Amino acid sequence: MADPHIQSELDALDKLTVILYRSALTTSAGIMSIVAWEHQFATVALVIAALLATTTVHIYDKRFRWLILGSALFATVWQLIGLWQPLALGAALFAFSALAIKEYFCFQIKALLLTPLALGGFWFCTVFGQAQISIAFSMTGAILLAVAAFSKWRMPLHYDIGDKSRYQI
Repeated sequence: MADPHIQSELDALDKLTVILYRSALTTSAGIMSIVAWEHQFATVALVIAALLATTTVHIYDKRFRWLILGSALFATVWQLIGLWQPLALGAALFAFSALAIKEYFCFQIKALLLTPLALGGFWFCTVFGQAQISIAFSMTGAILLAVAAFSKWRMPLHYDIGDKSRYQI
């Protein structure tokens, strides 16, 4: 996670990755608002958005970065295999839950801590056929992801990067 007090010189790739990360976070909020109605399309879109967000997120600690990226990679592979689509959706939702927790540490918006509950609740209701309840969870998740995305877009790009020398390989 970056330190907003440190302003490293950003090259074109740094700027691109920050914009892609923020765009994927924004897109995920929109997708969560339609996932209950367009399940097949939205699942694929969420897996793609999770992969994009996790490959472009800037987190100093490689253990957390790889855990979050690993869930998105698992979601992508599982989606491509096509055995049980809810597992791919669950892995993508795990990635966005972890990213929301990461953003909580950036912004200290306590509501972001509810994101894993909302996304997990949506997944649980989807798997067990509770369509009406899943809509409430998907809308809550969409709003929470939108709050995180809106908060990110309000910041200068260098806030996402912080001290480049602190990133673990």
